Amino acid sequence: MALQYKVISTIKRGQAEANERIWSPKLTGSRKINLRQVAEILTQRSTASEADVHLVLMGLVDLLPELLLDGNTVKIDEFGSFRLHAKVTTEGTPDKVTSRNIRDLRISFLPDKRIKTALKRAVFKKKRE
Repeated sequence: MALQYKVISTIKRGQAEANERIWSPKLTGSRKINLRQVAEILTQRSTASEADVHLVLMGLVDLLPELLLDGNTVKIDEFGSFRLHAKVTTEGTPDKVTSRNIRDLRISFLPDKRIKTALKRAVFKKKRE
């Protein structure tokens, strides 16, 4: 299946007064697949039952935050790596920096080579308006 995109316009950076526009593609049409649906698909592709797949995936969902909050980068071979990043505020001197400067935690995912290679096979189709 092809990834759908539509053409969008934005005002060119630094050109707000001139209202100069630029055009680019934006991916559209994505739908959410929930955990149960993932378990169903994996069940069809393996000998594991849907309940077993669901149980393992739920275990991973429970374990991942625990491992990340212990300061780990979690690498799942052939899948990718998860790690935390902090959104922070700055101070003028080092002695003013405290944990209060950490405003938010963000999680990042870096896919392994196998997934990156698979994504290079993407096909794109312009969405009809």
